[in-house]
Amino acid sequence: MERKEFRELTPVEDARKLVSRIKVLPGIEYINVGNAVGRILAEDVLSGVDVPAFNRSVKDGYALRAKDTYKATEPEPVALRLTASIPAGCADRFFVNDGETIEISTGAPIPEGADAVIMVEQTKQTEDTVLIYQPVHIAENIMRAGSDIMKGERVLRKNTRIGSREIGVLASIGKMEVPVKKLIVGIISTGDELIEPGEELKPGKIFDANSYAIAANVEECGAIPRMYGIVPDEGKLMEEALDRAINECNIVLTSGSTSAGIGDIMYRIIEDKGETLTHGIAIKPGKPVVIGMINGVPTIGLPGNPTSALSIFNEFVAPIIYNSLGVAPSFKTKVAAVMGTGIRSGGREELFPVGVVRGRAYPADKTSGAITTLADADGIIEIKAQTEYIEAGSPVEVTMFGNARSPDLMFVGGQCPGVDLLEDMTGKMIRTLNMGSSAGFTAIAGGTTDIAGVNMPGAEGEYNLPVIMKMGLTRVVLVKGYRRELGLIFRPGKGVAELGDLPGLRLINRNRGSGTRAILDMEIGRLAAQKGISRAELTKTIEGYNSGSKTHRSVCDAIKDERADVGFGLKAAAEEAGLAFIPVTEDEFDFVIRKDVMDTPEIKSFLSVLSSHEFSERLPAGLRTYERTGETISLPEM
Repeated sequence: MERKEFRELTPVEDARKLVSRIKVLPGIEYINVGNAVGRILAEDVLSGVDVPAFNRSVKDGYALRAKDTYKATEPEPVALRLTASIPAGCADRFFVNDGETIEISTGAPIPEGADAVIMVEQTKQTEDTVLIYQPVHIAENIMRAGSDIMKGERVLRKNTRIGSREIGVLASIGKMEVPVKKLIVGIISTGDELIEPGEELKPGKIFDANSYAIAANVEECGAIPRMYGIVPDEGKLMEEALDRAINECNIVLTSGSTSAGIGDIMYRIIEDKGETLTHGIAIKPGKPVVIGMINGVPTIGLPGNPTSALSIFNEFVAPIIYNSLGVAPSFKTKVAAVMGTGIRSGGREELFPVGVVRGRAYPADKTSGAITTLADADGIIEIKAQTEYIEAGSPVEVTMFGNARSPDLMFVGGQCPGVDLLEDMTGKMIRTLNMGSSAGFTAIAGGTTDIAGVNMPGAEGEYNLPVIMKMGLTRVVLVKGYRRELGLIFRPGKGVAELGDLPGLRLINRNRGSGTRAILDMEIGRLAAQKGISRAELTKTIEGYNSGSKTHRSVCDAIKDERADVGFGLKAAAEEAGLAFIPVTEDEFDFVIRKDVMDTPEIKSFLSVLSSHEFSERLPAGLRTYERTGETISLPEM
């Protein structure tokens, strides 16, 4: 099949104008108020009752006639005769005469004849007499019937997005069936490589993330997602799925099969069945989007890469849904920030994902195929095509994602359960990127993280400080952390006894740049010296030495799944996974922190917990604090 070439891409502004003209007419349905959160009201809501429905007391006290209290003072209280008591919810009828009072609870109906309520704190009851120490005025502490909502009053407008406050209003007027707009958005995922989450992950397969992520986005917009599952890359099956969705939905979204690959045919099907309005937009990520119309139903083919699909949805699909529902976007909250580091653009208009930490924006971009790019991002910045580079410190405007909460601290470096414990104990939200010690040092040098978690040994065995000196890092401090027991991890009964058993076993190694891999290299070097051979010669005999797993937990997963026989990592990870462990050495896991954030409350809390007795007590097996834990080493400015 001939490949599609994107010779003429639609300019971004032209694409925005195109989608602004697309509008479909939603239906109306009545749903239970308990299921209405996030939906859009189809009609004005009028109250059929007064709220409150009767005159009610807003205080615990005594209902009385205000004129009976006018002469009351602290030295000379007025005495009134107590005749009854009215609890909340009472439907009995009572009457107050001159010189009388009735005890009343908050929310209880005001008895006839009474025109005020005095608070219990301003009275004293003695048997059947109540002493009044202060005067009250007419209507004091009384909420009149209809004073909150009057019968016939419009309480909610058409096109209102229903949230918790609206649910409260609807319930307070007794509204159980709510008229909402019904806009159904069909979702089709295409690709032979896709399987449903929960199925066994076989070689060459990936889980279908797009269907669920797009469906959640559709719900956030106020529409109804309808998922049609996974469709293989076969023209007839795609056509059948598309025909069904077109007949049942107001808008249809597909993901995958829209780019230039030989197997990508969805755009051809849309072209054959209807009209293609555009195929290819000059934006990154998401260039190969196709927007068409089939039988009056907008049909949009999104890219298969999760980040591209969700970015294009927010930029070009969400506006169609909002326009059709008659509401404004809910997620377009913009905040001002400054770039924490410089970023280079690719020469095309770009929706660049960023994380925001205390007013500073940092790149969250990995690749367009990484779903965690958006999970680690708080929002996006728009980079115009003519912008080649944005310098650190430049002001930017971040369009925040609707449910994003900016983290308190940024952490890059090695993966460790001690860091998880620090986050739990500080109560701070720490955005953690487990990329290894080298990545931690690089991030702290570039100013793109607050804290780097590192365990990199120097040639003489000293941890982390030699690396800082070699890199010339001066605007940082080294805070000593804790020690961790490292060793061989394997399935019980495997017969592993020492490091010398590695030849002949399948090793799952840590990723290059991780401190743990560097430590294993040192231990293998010592073993090779004992054998009288070079380290390179010894590593050639170890199957899997060149593998690279990013975390201690993923090392354990590979061993449990029998993809490897042995790994090198933390005792804590081995015990958590139920695997056997033989100790080999200890490392020092430290924290490199930028000087300019040392006085922030977040860092102070982090360091306080690190040095605490409770933290030491709660560390998992194989991790321990020692005499240097919490020690701060400042480096001289150059």
